Amino acid sequence: MRLSELGGVCMRAEMEDNQSRQLRLLLRLSVCEGVHTMYTSYSSRKWAQVQTTARQIKSRLETGSGEVEEAPDTMETIPVTIQDKAASQWTCVEMQTHRTD
Repeated sequence: MRLSELGGVCMRAEMEDNQSRQLRLLLRLSVCEGVHTMYTSYSSRKWAQVQTTARQIKSRLETGSGEVEEAPDTMETIPVTIQDKAASQWTCVEMQTHRTD
């Protein structure tokens, strides 16, 4: 199931008031979004490293210097916090469960 389809199925489960299905789908959606975000971040960072290395090689070849030094990883990653869609639903379920215990 695609990420966009999964969001629609979650919404249908919410409209049908099927809490168990909704929680499972939200958890699945949350994991899929997390994997997608990590992959996008990783591939962007690696592509930037490839471009930097290519520029270094090109400049070294143009200047006549034969050695290419490996550049240290200077790209700083800024952590981004995104609200998990499943968090609010799971919190509500946990609160209801502990109230009835």
